[in-house]
Amino acid sequence: MEDLYKKLQIRLDEMATGYPATPTGVEIKLLKQLFTPEHAELFLDMSTTAETPQEVSKRTGRDMDETAQMLEDMALKGLLFRLREEGVPRYFAIPFIVGIYEFQINNLDKSMLKNISEYYLTGLGGSFHSLKTPHLRTIPINTEMVSKWPVASYDDAASIIARKDRIAIAPCLCRMAVRMYGKGCDHSLETCMQFDSFADYYVENSMGRYISKEEALAILERNIKEGLVIQPANSKEVEAMCACCSCCCGMLISLKLFPSPAREVKSNYFCVIDESSCTGCGTCIKRCPVDAVELNDEKARMIQDRCIGCGLCVSTCPTSSRSLVRKPEDEIYSPPETFFDTFGVMTEEKGESKG
Repeated sequence: MEDLYKKLQIRLDEMATGYPATPTGVEIKLLKQLFTPEHAELFLDMSTTAETPQEVSKRTGRDMDETAQMLEDMALKGLLFRLREEGVPRYFAIPFIVGIYEFQINNLDKSMLKNISEYYLTGLGGSFHSLKTPHLRTIPINTEMVSKWPVASYDDAASIIARKDRIAIAPCLCRMAVRMYGKGCDHSLETCMQFDSFADYYVENSMGRYISKEEALAILERNIKEGLVIQPANSKEVEAMCACCSCCCGMLISLKLFPSPAREVKSNYFCVIDESSCTGCGTCIKRCPVDAVELNDEKARMIQDRCIGCGLCVSTCPTSSRSLVRKPEDEIYSPPETFFDTFGVMTEEKGESKG
């Protein structure tokens, strides 16, 4: 039995952000909480390309009805991704992050959270931050504050929402986790948007609800007023969009610990200050999620190596002394087409680092 979960650990470690072994074996303990032996065996047989139950059954020699039921059970538990093409379900294997962990909204408890926290500190965090390609990007909270146009559609939150067919809103798993310990912040819980096939998955799994474009834009505006950083999936198609706070969200907490957060994110913008009109009021210092602003001779000064280009400080500057500037053309980041393409890039990077 232990060999089965060890094989599962190795399989997950080959995917995207990885799933490394640790001296304590906490990663195995976590897998046993998530996967039954039967589910672990089927996951090991799954492809990262979407397949129908009939295709999985034929390829693996399993009973068709049992396979279909098990695939759906695993999708409902957040262990496989499900999408539908003309009403026909297709399933495929997903990484632990982003994937299995994020899909535990309805299953997260203190025991699981304890193991995840221990695992992040002893192995997963290192694997997570070792790749050049992150799973999220930081974009301006509002493109009206950008000094020079054009702005790419995948860097414009309102434009992302406008071109989506289906939108779902879901609670922030990070804030859920922190509140489970009786801590956390006062930010809204229902902040994370899912689009199209991701929206369908969240709604079908009772992790979120469909919303209109008008409600999505209203939630976006509320998120911005609350000082949340807008971070979409690292893709042009943008399948999901988070609204992160540095008090609860793992991504921002980790970024804040780096000496140069700007080098760790894929952002195409940075903030500049017109010191002639800056009054040194300090509003921007309170607003910045990564400590990228300091006061110098009663003027605000940017620490450019820390600025992630979110624009939160720009939107609340009382003297309009701040603006977002697009990076030089040779520094502009063009993300992969889809999030699944991003997974592929991450997997290749993992292979190169081990090779």
